[in-house]
Amino acid sequence: MVEKVKIYIDDREIETEKGKTVLQVALENGIDIPYFCYHPKLPIAGACRMCVVYWEDINRLVISCNLPVQDGMRIRTHRTSEQVREQQKYLLQALMTRHPLDCPICDKAGECDLQNLGAIYGPQKQIVPISALEKERHEEDWESDFLEYYSNRCVVCYRCTRACDEIVGAHALYVEDRGFHSNIVPAVRPMDTSTCEMCGICVHVCPVGAIISKPFKYWTRSWLLQKERTACNLCPVGCEIQIEYGVGDWRSKRKVYRTKPTDELNICAKAFFGYDAINHNRLLKTDVHGREETQGNTVNLLTTILKEHGNRTGIILSAYLPKEIIDEVVRIAKSAGAYVTAPQTEDFFRFANEIGEFKISSVEEFKDADFFVLVGDDLTSIATVLSYYIKKPVYKFGKTVRDGKFEPKELSSLEEIKNLEGKGYLLVTPHYYENPKEIALELRKVTEGKDIEVVPVPKDANTFYLYKVLKDSYSDLKAVMDLALNGDIDNLIVFGEDVLEFYAEGVFKELSEKLEHLIVVSPFADGLSEYAHIRVPMSLMGEHEGTYLTFFGEVKVRKFLPWAFDDVGFWKYLGENFTDEGELQVIRSYEPLKRRFMPHLYKNNWITARSANLSKLYEKNKDIEVYYEKAV
Repeated sequence: MVEKVKIYIDDREIETEKGKTVLQVALENGIDIPYFCYHPKLPIAGACRMCVVYWEDINRLVISCNLPVQDGMRIRTHRTSEQVREQQKYLLQALMTRHPLDCPICDKAGECDLQNLGAIYGPQKQIVPISALEKERHEEDWESDFLEYYSNRCVVCYRCTRACDEIVGAHALYVEDRGFHSNIVPAVRPMDTSTCEMCGICVHVCPVGAIISKPFKYWTRSWLLQKERTACNLCPVGCEIQIEYGVGDWRSKRKVYRTKPTDELNICAKAFFGYDAINHNRLLKTDVHGREETQGNTVNLLTTILKEHGNRTGIILSAYLPKEIIDEVVRIAKSAGAYVTAPQTEDFFRFANEIGEFKISSVEEFKDADFFVLVGDDLTSIATVLSYYIKKPVYKFGKTVRDGKFEPKELSSLEEIKNLEGKGYLLVTPHYYENPKEIALELRKVTEGKDIEVVPVPKDANTFYLYKVLKDSYSDLKAVMDLALNGDIDNLIVFGEDVLEFYAEGVFKELSEKLEHLIVVSPFADGLSEYAHIRVPMSLMGEHEGTYLTFFGEVKVRKFLPWAFDDVGFWKYLGENFTDEGELQVIRSYEPLKRRFMPHLYKNNWITARSANLSKLYEKNKDIEVYYEKAV
């Protein structure tokens, strides 16, 4: 049972849990205490001293972020203590004396803690006689195309270094020198090719404009943007993120300007810098043979194709679709008697079928682990935020590039897993293996009788749900593609571009000439869409309501971007024409396809491949990581 204590803040009685700090309790109860260095997800630093309060019981000023509550203690904040107000005013004066006060050109303006606290608590004028030239502090060039550091703006709160060390584990930043001369410095330069994972968390937690995102620099002001929350659907973790966008009025162009994490700090490079993919050459209306067509006429045409030739139709689903579209399309396909497959049948499905029942472990369950075993590809590249929650000893069998941050003990064979004691989680990436069935069989043997949870980690967003729906009635991708290439089916409906990880674009140029109808459902007007007879838009983050099954459980995505095509509504509209029950046709191929594409931290899928930001990072890092892997 949790022990409770009573404390008094500004004469207000508050009952709270023992073990919390005064600052936490104050904030939870709507009592405002200013701070810079505190963050709910970071370890306490006590660096800024801004959260000072007066503790009546000992008659002195103390910092509230590092003060555990005690039964009966009496605290006064700036609201009721002149001494506290004067101390906070002095601290702000000290910071602003050396701060450049360049708010008109600083990207943080409008959301800067120093700017806001200065307006609320003062001072409003410079008291210490120091000129602008004397404010200069040694500048540090991070040698990055994506992150920029302004040393003069830095308030040395250590949020960035703590986030990099304690949340991400990349250890890409450290503090150089002491006192006023302190600077935040990259462990390795150039920054873009270091252990930095470009998650952008350092930009987000910085309370001032000391660390900024170069792709966002000077584009717009924060107060001119619309801000909404949704879940990221670029990998299977399911992080909640914030998207900031313009609506096309006088304030900002109609596009996404940036993405940010919430205070949970769950974000990686794919979302933080990959947002520009949402702005890339979008397909936003249905068309037939290159001419824009109404949704009603497109639905009628698809209805005719599926009702009259459903048994000669193949459907390739994408793991980037929400549950609602997957369910509706599978129901339509059953009514029409079509074949349904997905690229994930070539690796994840084969592994999952052999491993048997498995649990989708949540990140919260990882806290109970005694150790982790990472098998296959770099977990840090595939499901990056999952790596933030691995805090126990790590063993590795497979590729170790970015996973080197765990300092794992390398296993020479899977047999060594038998020697591990305690509760463990074995995280395996099936796409890494040419024959996922073999590795699944071996893992079953070495974990038999052990307290080890085998957790397959797909590389694609909604693979868990796709498998749940299709595991008893899917066709293999190769088998369906062979039917199309051999002329044994007349129509092919392709969702997304997951399929390009196994087949080159040229294959679809050939299919465009062979098939009666090649229907492509895509967010983009380029790529596979260029070969389609019929094109239907597909939504990205912030563009549809739906559900994804992830490592954060069942997460809901939200629709708010004003240009969005209602793809969920479109497929439900089509589904109204299919009320008869039926069964999918099933065809299998026991020869797995060879993967053409191996994912990378900065190019994980066909959506992130559209990001100019991530493509630039990929080009800078691809050879370095190959070299690193060979060296290991």
